[in-house]
Order: sequence, then C-alpha cells, then structure tokens
Amino acid sequence: MRGERYQNAMAVLLVVLVFAAVPLILDLSGWWFLWTPILAALAILPTVFLREPDLGTGPWSPLDVRDALASALEGAGVSVTAMPDAVAARIQPLSAVRFRWRVTDAGTVLSYDVRPTRAGWALLAALVATAVGSPLAIALALALGWRARRFARSHGPAALAASTATSAPPPSDEVRALLVGSLSSGLRVVERAYDAQRKAYTDAQVLAVLGGFVLWTVLLVGLFLVLNGFDLLTGRWEIPSVAATTAAVLTGGGLLVAMRRDYGPRLARYRDWNGRLSEAMGREMARTAEPAAASTFELLLEASTHVPEWLDAQRKAGLSADPKMGFVILVLSALSGSMIVNAVYAALFGILSAIPIWVAAAALPAGIAAWLWHRWREEEDARIAESRSTWDAHVRALQARMDRFLEEM
Repeated sequence: MRGERYQNAMAVLLVVLVFAAVPLILDLSGWWFLWTPILAALAILPTVFLREPDLGTGPWSPLDVRDALASALEGAGVSVTAMPDAVAARIQPLSAVRFRWRVTDAGTVLSYDVRPTRAGWALLAALVATAVGSPLAIALALALGWRARRFARSHGPAALAASTATSAPPPSDEVRALLVGSLSSGLRVVERAYDAQRKAYTDAQVLAVLGGFVLWTVLLVGLFLVLNGFDLLTGRWEIPSVAATTAAVLTGGGLLVAMRRDYGPRLARYRDWNGRLSEAMGREMARTAEPAAASTFELLLEASTHVPEWLDAQRKAGLSADPKMGFVILVLSALSGSMIVNAVYAALFGILSAIPIWVAAAALPAGIAAWLWHRWREEEDARIAESRSTWDAHVRALQARMDRFLEEM
C-alpha cells in the first residue's frame, strides 16, 4: 500500500488490536507473556509487508518499466515473474520483491513491496501461532524487509537508468508531446477507475460475508426460540443450525456470484484499456514509426467515448475510494447507532426522561458524519470535474494540432 492507504490500514489495524487487547487485559492479564507477543507480531508484520515505498520517478512508459526490470533482473540471474501491472523477483526462498509503477503528472513512479513466499508465510504463521515464537517472527519479518529494501534500491533504479541511457530521447515535437500528455492523462483516469471499482468490489464482498453471518445468527436464534422456546439446556440445535447455515451459505454465495458477474466484466475492461494506453504510450515515447501517431490519435478518440464511464466509476465507488473518510464516517455512524439503541432501551424500561438525552447524543455524531460526507462528496465531484476538464483540454489541443497538420499537408 502507498501513502494514505497504508496509513489508514495501519490505523484501522491498531484500533482493532486495541479493542482485542481490552478483554485480554481484563480476563487473561496473568498470561500477558503469551498474548502480548502475538499482538505485537500482528501489529508489526503488516507494517513490513503492506508498505510500498517509492524508488524514483522518470519519463518512462509503463511497458518500458516492466520490460526493463524483467530484462535486467533476468540478466542478473534472478527468478522473475512479469505481470501486467508488476514484476516479482524472488530473492530468497522465503521472500520476493514486487516492483510496481503508476503514472502521475511528474512521470511514472516506481515502487516496491516485499512479499513472503508460501514457505515464508508458513514459517511466519507457525512462529506466531506458537506464541513464544512471535518475537522470532518479528525479527524474521524485519530481516526480510531490510533485505528487500537493499535489493530494490540496488536493482530497480539501476535497471531503469540503464534502459533510459540506451533508449531514444523523449519526444520533443509538439504532436508527440501532446500524444504522450493525453495518454498519460487517460492512463491516470482509467487507473483510478480500476482502483476505485476494485476497492468497491472488495468492500461489497466483505459486506456480503458479514450479511451472511448476521443472517445466520438471526435465523439460528430465531428458529431455536420458535422450536424450543427459551429452553437453553434441553433444546435441540440441530434443525436451527442446519437451516441457518444453509440459508446463510446460499444467500452469501448468491450475492458473491452476482457481484462477480457485475464487477468482473467492468474490471476486465478497465485492465484492457490500461494495457492499450500503456502500450501506445510506450510506442510514442520510443519514437517508433510515424504511422503510430495516427493510430494513437484514433485510440485517444476511442478512449474519449469511455472517459465519462471511467469518471462515473470513480464517483459510484463512493467512500470505498477513500478508506480514511469511510472509516471516520463508519465510527461516527456506529456511535450514533449505539445512542439510538440506548434510547430504545430507555423507552422499553420506561425511563422516558432519558430518551431526549440519548436522541440528542445520537444527533451530534450523525450530523457530523452527514456534514463530512457532504463535504467529501463536493470535493470528490470537483476532483472528477477537474480530471474531465484536463482530459478534454488535452484532446482539444491534440485535435487542433492535427487539424493544422492536415491543413499544412
């Protein structure tokens, strides 16, 4: 994870671990020497394996980055796996380094993260599970991260520098500069659309699983009370368990299949466009034959018909595209909901004087959450409108330059 996403994930993880530590402190304080190392390992391991530092920024196309890294690493005798959006290099039996890139206004940014292999994950999980081996797991994770950092800093920028030195200079004529600028803008739009929809898909899957669990709990308790009443000692759980599990699995599985059918083709289209624009950008930056400019212009005109969909995909993703704001609004909503529950309890027990107090207490976090969401939506709409205007400006400038070129012909 990069930047804000990494910070948000760490904040959420620490909050979860703090809440998990409360019952342990209250109930198992005498066994602190067993559960404290486990919690420490669960806090430190993600900080090592989720962090994605940047290595450098340069005028490279995404395809040039992938090809240069794969070629240089293979030439150094490293086991390499090239993927559409990453290059993974296995540096030792327990870990691998994954190089990734993203297109920004300043150029293509190269970053990396460390990924344990299957053997590495198995060893780390075994050490953490034994409790007493958790300090060793922490030490191993830190050692893997340090080794990956040295490898990435020595091989990543060097491979790209060598590629830049041997390649042709970047385009200097006006048409190619406009083409590269338009391709870069389109790449940013489609990448953001893909990331936003992928996060929304992940959030939807989590909600489907949680919904299935809630349905299972409600059906289990409800069917037990219907069939057995409040007889917890001699009541039979077989029928409620089977019925609740079947209904929850079928409902959750149906939702997951429906989500896959909804999001799958959309994400595949975004990946395809990402690849097409990246390939065209590589051709233009490599200064290939002149007919490539015409085909690139046609590609940009075709992409223009999809840009509204890509921008709308970012908007429809909602708070899934901003985990930090989503987490804050979730906490405020949960706080407001707990106040409403207290108001309901006060009404049930006849404490009518407490109802206005709880309602007022619930209105405060609910109002803050609504205000934050409204402000976030306005800022998001402004950002999307700016992206649209930037894209339109690139296409208009390129269209005008191509029209002048045809007139000169």
